[in-house]
Amino acid sequence: MARRFFIEKDIEVEEEFKIEGEEAKHIMVLRHNIGDEILVNDKVCKIKDITKKGVICVALSQEKRIEESNIKITLFQSLLKSDKLEVVIQKCVELGIYKIVPFISKNVIVKVEEKDKVKKSIRWNKISLEASKQCGRSDIVKVENMITFPEMINMLKDFELVILAYENETKKLKEVINKNLKVKNIAIIIGPEGGFEKDEVQEILRQNNANSVSLGSRILRAETASLNLVSILMYEFDEQY
Repeated sequence: MARRFFIEKDIEVEEEFKIEGEEAKHIMVLRHNIGDEILVNDKVCKIKDITKKGVICVALSQEKRIEESNIKITLFQSLLKSDKLEVVIQKCVELGIYKIVPFISKNVIVKVEEKDKVKKSIRWNKISLEASKQCGRSDIVKVENMITFPEMINMLKDFELVILAYENETKKLKEVINKNLKVKNIAIIIGPEGGFEKDEVQEILRQNNANSVSLGSRILRAETASLNLVSILMYEFDEQY
């Protein structure tokens, strides 16, 4: 299977174009040669030339696409310490997530200085890009800039269904799924290691489309809860399975 690379511009069949920056370096590191076929965005392409300034390619044909999920799941993930959020991003991209939005809630343990937010965002999107390549996705999952809790609340109105994983809830996830099998645009919310405050839970549940659910009798780590919930929803809602 040809390796996939991504550039920001749309490519037309028979168009000649240049790959620059990190993606060009990656092609060179992998020792690709003139005449090799690679995937660029959603096109099958041939390498025409390799120079110090970049890689010249021509688009040969439209790739026979691997169908992406027919549902859109956006993960609102509270910031996690260490590299746990990076693992969540990587694995959720592999599982088929549509978008990831990191947010800050009251009990977040990790503190990010304002000057470091841009660096974090760049790194998270790089991890998403590499995960997209690794699993053969033909799209790139956007990891949004981190937002505040009120900003997240304001975004929830755009979804058909909002699911909050909450350790003190008794309502079963299956019950919510069975009542919403026709929805295609879903938000899921996972709190930090310290959990949500009660007033935060109440604020989320004031939204008409919001439901809190239990993920079982065991208390899951935040990163485990994210992967567990995404996996279940992809299986239950995605018609490809």
